[in-house]
Amino acid sequence: MFFIGVFGIDQKEKHVGTYNNAICPACRAMTRFEIYKTYSFFHIFFIPTFRWNTKYLIRSACCSCIYELDPYIGMQYESGKSPDIGKEHLNMINGYCPYKICANCRARVESAYSYCPYCGSKL
Repeated sequence: MFFIGVFGIDQKEKHVGTYNNAICPACRAMTRFEIYKTYSFFHIFFIPTFRWNTKYLIRSACCSCIYELDPYIGMQYESGKSPDIGKEHLNMINGYCPYKICANCRARVESAYSYCPYCGSKL
């Protein structure tokens, strides 16, 4: 009898859902959040046996900033409840924003500008 043991460690990302009508903490625009669950797991014969390092991540649709969500809120959202996601539940991971939002006219302006080309206010 010949036996080949197939096992290993892998990572997975699962889309949990979407949270609409949120205010992005980075650019202060009205947006939607895409919620993802990431985790590492050990598998034997391609069957996951146990998981660790579970995190809930949020990607904002406006400026593509990535935040880590409070695990308690993430578990509630995954179980079908819809709790409110506030600024206090988010921890910024990736703060890159390719543009600025004008506080006066709410226009998207390239990050290199110091003044808004649409209304002339300081950014």
